[in-house]
Amino acid sequence: MEYISLGHMERAPLVYSLAMIEFAPVPRMDDFSESIMEALRSDYPDIDDFNTPSLKIEVDSATGETKAEHRIVTQWRMNNTEGDFGLVFGKERLVFHTTTYKTFEKFAEKIKPVIETLFSIASIKFTKNIGIRHIDNIVPIDGYAIRDLIKSGFLCPQQTELISDSSRVEFVYRSSIGNLFLRCYELEDHPKVPQDLFPVASQLSPSYSLMQPIKQKFVLVDTDHIHIPEKLEPVENVDNIIDTLDKLHKQNSLGFRSMVEDQAIEIWRKDK
Repeated sequence: MEYISLGHMERAPLVYSLAMIEFAPVPRMDDFSESIMEALRSDYPDIDDFNTPSLKIEVDSATGETKAEHRIVTQWRMNNTEGDFGLVFGKERLVFHTTTYKTFEKFAEKIKPVIETLFSIASIKFTKNIGIRHIDNIVPIDGYAIRDLIKSGFLCPQQTELISDSSRVEFVYRSSIGNLFLRCYELEDHPKVPQDLFPVASQLSPSYSLMQPIKQKFVLVDTDHIHIPEKLEPVENVDNIIDTLDKLHKQNSLGFRSMVEDQAIEIWRKDK
C-alpha cells in the first residue's frame, strides 16, 4: 500500500504519541543535564527528575549463576506550559511525547531543535534504536459499534454463550528498516494508555488525564515501529534522524489503516 497522508482528522481517536531516540551511553549525562535543561527551559519550563526502577540481571558464563541488581535510573523530564508536549532524557535515550499530535511535519518541527541542542551539549555522535509509537482509543461513534470500526481479525471472536471481558491481539512485521508492532486491546475501566506507558504518560499534565480510566468498553490500538540497526549509526546530521522517524511514521500509519474499516476513516474525517 502506498502511503498517502490523511491529513488531520477532526475526530481522530489518537490520544498519545511518542518518539524515541536511543544513543550510545553518555556516562556523564548528570554533568550535562543542567546545561541541557537551561538551554531548553524557555520552551519547556516544567522541569523535574524522573526516576524509574531498573532490574539488571547478569549470568556468570562459567557457573551459570544469576545475579540480580535493582537500580534507580535517573532521567529528567521537561514539559511545555500547557502540559501537552514534553520530553524525557537520560544517559541512553531521548523520548518525546504529546497528546496533541496533528501531523508528522508539525511534530518534527518541535523535536528537531531539541535533538540538536541535547546532542550538541552531550556530544552524542552515535544512535541506536529509533522508534515512533501511537496510541488510539476507539469507542462507538455515530451509531457505529466498535466491530463496525475495527477489522475482525484484531478483535476477540464472538462466542454464543460467552462474553469477552478483555483481549489482546498482536502482530509483528519486519519492515525495510525495523520491526512494526500492531497491538489491539479490548478493555473496560482502563486508562487510555497500555500499562508499560504508565510511568512516562503520567509525566504530562494531569489535566490531559491519560491515566483516567475509560469506564465503557473500548479498544486501545497501539502501533509501534522501531528502527533496529545492526550496529551504532553515526550522527551525520539531525535531518537523518528526522528522515528515519518520517519513514517509521509512514509505515506506522499504514499499519493503523490496515486495522480499521474504511468507513471508520470517513467517520473520523467528519467535523465534530
